[in-house]
This record gives sequence, C-alpha cells and structure tokens, in this order.
Amino acid sequence: MHLIVYTTKYRTGGDKFPRIAATRAKELEADGKEVLCKAIESKKDLKAIFHSIRQEGKTIESFHFIGHSGMYGPMYGTMEFPEQFSPYEWKQLEIPFEENAEAYFLCCRSARWFANFFANTFNVTTYGYHWYTTFSSSPKHFKTDKGGDSPLYAIGCVGKKSHGYLGSIKKYLGAEAEELKQFAPGDNTDTSYDKVAELYDAVFQDIKVREDEWAWLDQHIPHNPEQTIIDIGCGNGALLKELSARMKKGIGLDRSASILKQAEKMNQDNPHIEFKQITSPILPLEDASVDIAISMLSFRYLDWDPLMNELKRVLKPGGKFLVVDMVAVPAKLKHYPSLLTSKFKHYKHRKKYPDYYTALQKLVKHPDWQTMLKYNPIRAEHEMLWYLESRFEGRKVEKINIGYHSSVLAFDTGDFHKINALELSYP
Repeated sequence: MHLIVYTTKYRTGGDKFPRIAATRAKELEADGKEVLCKAIESKKDLKAIFHSIRQEGKTIESFHFIGHSGMYGPMYGTMEFPEQFSPYEWKQLEIPFEENAEAYFLCCRSARWFANFFANTFNVTTYGYHWYTTFSSSPKHFKTDKGGDSPLYAIGCVGKKSHGYLGSIKKYLGAEAEELKQFAPGDNTDTSYDKVAELYDAVFQDIKVREDEWAWLDQHIPHNPEQTIIDIGCGNGALLKELSARMKKGIGLDRSASILKQAEKMNQDNPHIEFKQITSPILPLEDASVDIAISMLSFRYLDWDPLMNELKRVLKPGGKFLVVDMVAVPAKLKHYPSLLTSKFKHYKHRKKYPDYYTALQKLVKHPDWQTMLKYNPIRAEHEMLWYLESRFEGRKVEKINIGYHSSVLAFDTGDFHKINALELSYP
C-alpha cells in the first residue's frame, strides 16, 4: 500500500496540505494499489497508523509526509505546543515497510539531515528537499495556486527565506522546482565528537572564554556547596571544573567516549566530579537525586521529549534545567543595535583570547568537524523557542548574543516539575 500523511494545524498553510495530499493520492492510485491518506496532528496519530497497518498484516510500499518540518524532521501539533519525533524515538518505531520501499518528505529542508538519517534507520530509499518548500500549481516550476480543488504541489524552491529578496523575485518569476534529493541506506558516518576530541579540548580549556554564556549561567546557578549538578553534553568537563566549588557532587554526561577521557583528565583534582557515557536519553541517575541540570551548547543534539521525561524523574522537587545554545536565525533590523554591540564585544574578545581563537580555527576547519556539523545541524530559533516556552508556561527564552545569521539563547525552567507534560506522547 501507499501511505500519505499530512498535517493541518501546525503553523500556517494547513488548509493547503489536504489538497497536496489529494493530488499525490490521485497520482499513486494510477498503479491500482491501495492508497491510505490520513491527517495527523500528533506523534500519537502517526504511531497509531503504523500500528494499525501492522495489525492488519499490510506493508507500506511508499510513505509520504506532507507538512512542515524543522532541521530534525517533521513537525506535529501546533506552534503553541509543537511535537517532533527525536532521533531516539524514530529508532523505537516499528514501521512495516516492504522490501525496497521508499519514503518521501515533502517538507522544508528535509534533505539537510533528516532524509539521510531516515534512510539508514529504516533501510529505505528516502527523498527530501534541501530548500524551503512552497505551494505551487505546477510540480516543475513555481506557479501561483489556482485555488478551489485544482491540483496543488509542495515543491522545493528558492525564496525569501533561503535567498533573500532576490530569491523571492526569482520565485515569483517562475523558478524551477528543486529536484528531490535521494538518499540510499548505507551511510554509517561517525557523527560524534570522537575524532575531534583533542581539538575540542584545546579550545575550551577555560569555559569562561564563552563570556556571555558563562555570565548567564553564573547568575542562574546558586553558590550551594551541598547541591548536585549534572551537565548533559558535558564535552571536556570545563564547565563542571569551573563549578566545582558550588557542588557536593557533579556528573558529566556525554555520548563521546574520547571527549569524556579529556573531561576526566581535566577534572583529575576534583574527586567529587564523575563522568558517564550515555548512548540514549536514559539518564544513569537515581530518582530525585539532582538539584540542577545544565545543557550548554548541546541541547540541539539531544532527544527533547524523552530527555524531559528523564529530567522530571531525576530532578528533586524545585530542581531546574538550564539551557544555553546557539540557533540559526537571521538578524532583523530591530536587532542591529544589539548586533553592533555584539560585534564590538567580539572584536575585544579576539584581542583578549588569542589562544582560544587560534585553537578554534584549527577545530572548525578540520574535515571531521565539518562532517559532524553536517549530521548534527543547528536548530532554527523558532524550533527551540516554541518548544521550551510551551513546556514551561510563563517562562521566557532570553537572547544573550546576536550574530548576522545565528544567536545564542538561554532558558531557565524554574521548578522543572511544573512542566506542562499533559500532551507528551513519549513513551
């Protein structure tokens, strides 16, 4: 059978997706096989469809997702409470694919990282778009929607978001549709920090070199020598070393075995700090054993919903989670005064920390670092902002550093146990 799923509520354009799905269904019905076309508004909806197909003993020849997506794949729910399967959650799903099945993700930027990940996770040839998608009455080039019940397509295309105003002009002059990018199973690229552990360690010998991030954390972490702090995505352990006097116990967690060796070396004089490797969002900690959890420049890589469930388990009543991370977002005109201030601070920063910038250049130019970034893309600002603020009602994300194409966000959950978990669909 062919399975088509689409969203209607998440973000704008939801009224267009049923028409795109209907157009796709008519094309697939031509081969005489069953076509199932369903609206899905949550992760639970999609899991239920896969379960029903398995129960009926059927298999999927082609899977088609039509809707919005972020850098880590399809989005569900609404802007007020967005949902997204994490990599870990995808790997737990049982999708009844036929042999030689195919998957199509007709959504923004699905070829940047997700399509390749999906191909290798489910052993199916997968297709996606590199650029943002748009609605078009032609599948070959951009053509304004005719409305009504006329055929409608989601095509990848140059536009304002990807190419600025010039891209927008090209689009409305009838730009050609982007050819779907194809990914076959078999790419087992190492996406961890293992190969760049020593280079990374050389950059962050002193975590305070990240002045804006450190200043924010310094304000939000109490000076309490009796507390337990965990650092999720701890890297070389530089942050825990700096916080060593503020804790009775510190635990650094990371996926990379090589970088944890650097962390242990850096903290060899801090017996109250230990490090553990994790390969899933399961935290190797006892219930209600942690006062503060931190994720500094690592939240983008983590499995958000599963992690939130685990943090709710391990944090003590009143415990909190601190997030500091970089996101992709172009600076707006209103941000230019702050941007100019940040650029001036950056110039002074380069003069103040020459060794840091020398080591940083060696790291970012290394081919293994470039590969790691390719398979661990930076999140868009709205993905992180909507997610965090929807889970912790009344708490606001702060923007602590602004660049031309990226910014640094910071978020303090306050009492973590006030998390709005009513709609969490994992596990």
